Amino acid sequence: MTTPFLHSSLWIEPWRDLITEENGHDPRSRYVEQFWLGVIGPTAAWLMRYVAHEFDNSPDGFELPVADIALQLGVSPKAGPRGGLHRTLQRLVMFRLAAEGHAGFVVRRRLPPLNHAQLRRLPQHLQRSHSSYYSLAEPAA
Repeated sequence: MTTPFLHSSLWIEPWRDLITEENGHDPRSRYVEQFWLGVIGPTAAWLMRYVAHEFDNSPDGFELPVADIALQLGVSPKAGPRGGLHRTLQRLVMFRLAAEGHAGFVVRRRLPPLNHAQLRRLPQHLQRSHSSYYSLAEPAA
């Protein structure tokens, strides 16, 4: 796999997925904080939040300053596979929240509900909360 960023910045654009955009959760939502955080980890969750804010201002994509964002997230600013930001982005790819694109990465604007395998990895109290979350959620109009 080639590393699309060995430079000082990286192009980030939205991952167009109408189903997830319609039914998913904003990365800044309580759902993501409560349920996705334990799956993807805090650095990846914070990166998703950062990207969501940037998409608010630049909906078609933006340049991500690699070293600055790495330091802001508290990870190594090194470029390449050993850098903290690279590992964080690869974690998002692993969970299908991002994918390598032509010029950088495509990143989801909204996160899908957890699947059954992801739910089973959460502590029991969060599994119960997740079940309650969806049983109390209003039906889609």
